[in-house]
Amino acid sequence: MEIKSLKTFIAVAALKNFSAAAKQLYTVQPNVSRQISDLEKELGVKLFTRSTREVNLTETGKILLPEAIEIVANNTRVTELVRAAEDKQQSLRIGYLASACSTFFPQLVSQFSARYPRIKISIQEMTSKEQLNALLENKIDVSFSRPQPLLEKERFSCAEIYTDPLVAAIPDGHPLLKQKKITFQDLKSENFILFKPEEAMDLHHHVVSNCEKNGFYPNITSHHGNIRSLMTVVSAGLGISFVPTCVKYLGLNGCQFISMQELNMTLKLNLYHCAANCPSHITQFVDFCASKDITLGHHIS
Repeated sequence: MEIKSLKTFIAVAALKNFSAAAKQLYTVQPNVSRQISDLEKELGVKLFTRSTREVNLTETGKILLPEAIEIVANNTRVTELVRAAEDKQQSLRIGYLASACSTFFPQLVSQFSARYPRIKISIQEMTSKEQLNALLENKIDVSFSRPQPLLEKERFSCAEIYTDPLVAAIPDGHPLLKQKKITFQDLKSENFILFKPEEAMDLHHHVVSNCEKNGFYPNITSHHGNIRSLMTVVSAGLGISFVPTCVKYLGLNGCQFISMQELNMTLKLNLYHCAANCPSHITQFVDFCASKDITLGHHIS
């Protein structure tokens, strides 16, 4: 006994007319007649008496009607409960590095949400270090961050989004900007504004080692945990820094971004997610990201 047949039976009983029931159910009258006939054959009873003007329930049909209504109502309730539970389970928590994701992330999330409207998405701006802890503590499902060696050794999968060349950030009006080319030798007397080592260990090491190769140790006047704090200090003219090229697209004022031949370093932006027993909606998001052409400084289509 199918739920569809019971819904048809209820509609015919209420409207006392096959054509009217068909109209209400957005089907045609022969379909309604066939479903009622099949239901009667399955039960081995007559459910309606038919006349030229209307159809009426038989005594057996009158007994079935309240039971049919209850069965359909229970089916609807169960369906709603299951869907509600599924919606609750399908929540996607995304951590992202704002400076590296500014050009593509809003479109990416918007397009994914439009394709999978039942997946509830929450996003949280985090540093790479914060995302590392959040993934390990199961506070986020997906991470857009700089390379996380610890995660790559643990239970997470990693996919590269793009690579990001390192550039020098020089405040407006600085004498260095008048030069055709800038080398580390030109930076001996400069104040260095750098990321905290624990936030960008490879970058910090690369800058310091390049300075040491040129016979000096950098005069590091401050460390910062996020890009906007660092760039505020640079734009104020308090020093120079080295940042990934993606920072150029943040619309920050007060400084110039200069390529240096000695800065032969790129920073990856990676996508991390659980590797084993990964829920289907997380896999859908990862596959969706892989289907997009995400490049540095460009919006996605």
